[in-house]
Amino acid sequence: MPEYLNKQKNSRYIFRTGALIVVISLSLFAEAQSNARRIIIGNPPVYHFSHTDYNSDSQFWTACQDSSGVMYFGNNYGILRFDGERWDKTTMPNNSSVRSLYCAANGTVYAGGFNEFGIIKNNTDGSFSYHSLIGNLPSRYRDFGNVWKIMEKNGTIIFQSFDYLCLLSNNNYEIIEPSDYFGYAGECKNQIFVLDNILLTLDVSTSQFTPFISNNLLNNEEILNIIPGNATSNILILTKEGSLYTVDINTRTILKRDNLSSRNSGQVFTSVLRSSSGTIYTGTLSKKLSSWQYKDNQLRHIRTFSDLQDHTVLNIFEAREGIIWILLNKGLDFFDPNAHLTSVFQGSSIYDVVLYKNRLYIATNQGVFRTDQPVSDNIINLSEFEKLPSLEGQAWSLKIIEEELFCSHDRGLFHIYGNQVKKIGDFSGVWKLYPVSQTESQYFVCTYNGLGLISVTPSNVIVLHEKIYGFDESTRDLMAIQGDRRSYWVCHGYKGVFRIKTNDSNSRVVSTEHFNEQNGLPSSFNINVHRWRSKNIFSTNHGLYTFDSTTGQFVAHKELTNILGDEKNIRQLVAHGDTTWCVIDDQIAFVNHKQNNKVITGPFLSLKGTLNRGMECIVPLKGSNEVLIGTTNGLFAYNPASTKTASPDNLPKTQIQIVTFSMKDSTATRRPDALEPPIVIPNDAYNISFKFSVSFIRDKANIRYAYLLEERMDKWAQWQEKPEVSFSFLKSGNYTLKVKAQSLSGESASPAQISFTVEPVWYATWPWVIFWSALGLALAFSIFKRIQKIILKEKEKTRQEEKELQKAREIERENQIIIHEKERIEAENIEKSKDLANNAMLIAKKRELLIDIQSRLNNIRKNAKNDIVRKNILDIVRNIQVSLNDERQYQLFDINLERVHQELFDELKNDILLLQQKNLECVPS
Repeated sequence: MPEYLNKQKNSRYIFRTGALIVVISLSLFAEAQSNARRIIIGNPPVYHFSHTDYNSDSQFWTACQDSSGVMYFGNNYGILRFDGERWDKTTMPNNSSVRSLYCAANGTVYAGGFNEFGIIKNNTDGSFSYHSLIGNLPSRYRDFGNVWKIMEKNGTIIFQSFDYLCLLSNNNYEIIEPSDYFGYAGECKNQIFVLDNILLTLDVSTSQFTPFISNNLLNNEEILNIIPGNATSNILILTKEGSLYTVDINTRTILKRDNLSSRNSGQVFTSVLRSSSGTIYTGTLSKKLSSWQYKDNQLRHIRTFSDLQDHTVLNIFEAREGIIWILLNKGLDFFDPNAHLTSVFQGSSIYDVVLYKNRLYIATNQGVFRTDQPVSDNIINLSEFEKLPSLEGQAWSLKIIEEELFCSHDRGLFHIYGNQVKKIGDFSGVWKLYPVSQTESQYFVCTYNGLGLISVTPSNVIVLHEKIYGFDESTRDLMAIQGDRRSYWVCHGYKGVFRIKTNDSNSRVVSTEHFNEQNGLPSSFNINVHRWRSKNIFSTNHGLYTFDSTTGQFVAHKELTNILGDEKNIRQLVAHGDTTWCVIDDQIAFVNHKQNNKVITGPFLSLKGTLNRGMECIVPLKGSNEVLIGTTNGLFAYNPASTKTASPDNLPKTQIQIVTFSMKDSTATRRPDALEPPIVIPNDAYNISFKFSVSFIRDKANIRYAYLLEERMDKWAQWQEKPEVSFSFLKSGNYTLKVKAQSLSGESASPAQISFTVEPVWYATWPWVIFWSALGLALAFSIFKRIQKIILKEKEKTRQEEKELQKAREIERENQIIIHEKERIEAENIEKSKDLANNAMLIAKKRELLIDIQSRLNNIRKNAKNDIVRKNILDIVRNIQVSLNDERQYQLFDINLERVHQELFDELKNDILLLQQKNLECVPS
């Protein structure tokens, strides 16, 4: 044990023992006080506009906001307008600078410059213009110099210059001249104050002044502004010299005087504003912007806004949504004093933070920082931090043990007391300290390659073991196992989960079990162990798990899985009151268990992707709902009180500001409210574009939009930063475009919608539709008649064809009969031919027989010697000759032959005209 620790602890122990009662009393009081004010609010982010943004002169004098939330700014160029997304501008007729702007109760915006005042009007093309009101002024009053202030009282508009007060009511002018000059004019507590050597009040109805207070009572200091006081009858008068006077309106007496700066500081105040929250903001010539709190009749400085882009503040304006605009000599800044996320520390990657002895300590990749003074209020400025010596490099965690602060560092373990730092033991690469289970005053030193052991008591710090043997893995995440004494879970980022058990003296790890995918885990990577509602919960790449000791398996945690799902990597789990903080992938979220376990991520969208993976820093503060969040960009404080959800009626409103479309060689630009409904876009228009913005939203620098064209899209488009949407071409028809807005802080705006019609082409317009309809009906009727005629003709044709077909059928039937008859005749002819052939053969045979008999008989007759015989034979021969010469048989044959073969004879007769009958008869059949 180092000697310095022994001496220090002993002396500290004696002192505490001697003053025990006092210490206990003071500690209880301090604890009560600490718990009562543990709301740490850092600096709200300040956003800058420069010349490149608004493209105009950089010196701003005045500002106002119209009823739709659009901001107007006056500078040396003229009037600038900002709708939340786009800048445009216009000038005075004489090109003078604009020194005053005011939005009246009826929504009219007034502007004043050098020898000029008038109103601002919106043009139909989306631009705006200035219209002078000095035309009706008598010529002798037109040289009035700069209009420094514009006010309104009971409907009367008051223009103030050094030379005149001009009262405008119902288009009538009334000029009031000063006895010396009007050095100041302003409205406060429903009264108009005017400075003319002395401070006066003006009755607008009678145009009469009433003395209020002598300037001598203000030490003849120049009045800068008059703002409301805390009491209903009090006002606060701030002078350029930095004096703040509290004045009672009823008695017209000065109650108190405060100095915002020392007399010899040379600081000149240029502007003052009391915001709706009661905070007083003062601008100076060279010291930028400061905020003050006037409470219990005491004025207290809160902070100085050092990150403005210029040192000279010319004016301050509060918009209705609570945004504070700072008009600078060179540029324009704004911030949200009620920002839910405020910057506590920047410039380093944050790994841990503790509030110790009313100081904030931060462990970063560059070392350890702390506030240089005790936190006496709820505001922390970046300039209040100092870097502790000897702790340069990576600091992982901070731990308060026995009212002593320890730092776990890449170079070892360190004890921090006051602004001194001493190293403990020879440890190297220490992640954190973790209490030994069921053993008081002993703590494990979790290192890159195992465990060490120390003992911490109110009087001493002792290194028991610089190395506990038996386990050499990195022990960044260590958690005691309930109901299993001396057993612990160790999660390794790449190897899974180990369960280790130490001996009774905690000098050695006696058993080690390794768990991975085979034991129910989705993977061995990115596993962390957390204590949630007295249970050990393991976060993985796919949901949250617990260990079932009966089965030796890891199982999904039902309650948290139902809330957070099992598809994303849950890398952190911190229970705090009625909420559970977690990290889902790279997004911070918390579960509100009072609102049906609603998972809220909106307020932290701007921190997405900036967390230290595996070592996310989420530190809820005791005694409040505030949470400190460490990122790679610094430390932020989240105050849930500033993120109250607005009612639907009070939501900021998304607005569709401009509609543009191109036609041939021209482009048309219109404001939707300047177009008479229904909005009609020509058919030949292309590149149809809608530009939008959102009014009264607080987080103006981080706005996203989504749109839905109902007739063309079935779901909302993805969020985009571009404040417009274009459609290259839309076919004719009716459309409804819806647009909604959301900031990265989770602030939502009510959606806007616009209905429009894309005209049909000329031949599709109503007159032509009627004409085409009539023409179509006529054509249809003509076609109908023509079709009827065609049908009748076709029917007649069909009837004729049917008749012809019937005739053809009859002819066919007759032909069939003829064919059958022919076939029958041909068959008969064949039979007859056969008979003829047979007869012919018989005749031929008979003839041959007769000739042969005749021949024989002639031979016999010649040889016969008897005359009688020869005579008888001759008679026989003659009879045979007669029979041979008989034509009747041949005629009968010819008749039958011609009857059977008539066609053959006809063809022969036609072909051979000279053919004789006998020749025909010689033709073989």
